[in-house]
Amino acid sequence: MGQLILVAGVSRSGKSSFSKELCALLPDSIHLDQDEFVKAQSEIPTIKDRVDWETPDSIDWNRWRNTIDSSLNENRYVVAEGIFAFTDLQIIKNASLTIAIDIPYETYLQRRMKETRWGNEPEWFLEHVWHSHLKYHNPHKITPDIMLSGTETIDAQQVLLAAQLI
Repeated sequence: MGQLILVAGVSRSGKSSFSKELCALLPDSIHLDQDEFVKAQSEIPTIKDRVDWETPDSIDWNRWRNTIDSSLNENRYVVAEGIFAFTDLQIIKNASLTIAIDIPYETYLQRRMKETRWGNEPEWFLEHVWHSHLKYHNPHKITPDIMLSGTETIDAQQVLLAAQLI
């Protein structure tokens, strides 16, 4: 049975980049990006005629849980990251390590405004993303094992050393 590492943070905080760096340092590891486990667009709630990816209702939780479980049976380390990484209590209980990456609102806004994957996003939607993060990112108020600043260079090797994983 492998070890589960959960990485959480707001959109554009650096979760994916950091998680990939962790996997590059950890032998027999796999990176699971929660973005790959969203429901079909027709099943996701909308807000002002826009798909609302910023709600836990957008995630296919059964597929996410099952993939984490099967990956833990097949890999030494599973790095599972996403904006809702701290949402499911059973997944949290199975985690060997929880990591949160925090950025201030101003940094989020600057980074998100440079994002082009979703086209030109209205200001109200950028605000919605931030407020949804505040509302949903940690509903059980867990204290992460490690808290990182996404505005600074994160040394993944130092994090693993601190967590005694290497």
